[in-house]
Amino acid sequence: MILIVDDTHFVAESLRNFLWVTFTRTNPAADIHGIDTFTQNKHWGCRGPLVIDARLKPHHAPPLVEDPEVSRRVDALAAPGGPLHSII
Repeated sequence: MILIVDDTHFVAESLRNFLWVTFTRTNPAADIHGIDTFTQNKHWGCRGPLVIDARLKPHHAPPLVEDPEVSRRVDALAAPGGPLHSII
């Protein structure tokens, strides 16, 4: 498998990142290709590597980036004595 991505370090950091990028930024009808492709009995296949284009596309929503200030405020609410202590 060959995966085309924008940020190789992020994708390689964990299995979770790999799965997220690969399967949320890919449209199977447009972004999956293969080397030496063929169709047999109405089924698509390839003899070489599967190529997946998992780069950000213009129609995608911008990446969700955690805001440290918001995280800090939520952590404070969940701390012992806070209103969300036993909930989150």
